[in-house]
Amino acid sequence: MKSIKIKFIKEGMVTATEVKDRMGRTLLTEGQVITAQKLKTLKAWGVTDANIKDSKGSDEVVPEVDKIIASPAIIKEQETLFKHTDRRHPAIAELYDICLARKVEIRQDN
Repeated sequence: MKSIKIKFIKEGMVTATEVKDRMGRTLLTEGQVITAQKLKTLKAWGVTDANIKDSKGSDEVVPEVDKIIASPAIIKEQETLFKHTDRRHPAIAELYDICLARKVEIRQDN
């Protein structure tokens, strides 16, 4: 089952499964509609992604939309920059994704 990053979750979307924080505490149950306050709470508790039902109301989950296609040279450069970090940490993982997206965008503009 795929999930989408919190930055792509919008008000009105519906959770497909329980949303838990890093400690395993349930913040939202399955079938809850995302509101601005709930989104703020998820971000405050460090939730980085959630399983969301698709707009047709079926149980399929919205696919991840931020896949980045980077050349091996960009990946190697990125790995060098992040070699002393714990990429499993949500903040570091987010920074890695942002940096990678920015490098790909800059290289495409040139």
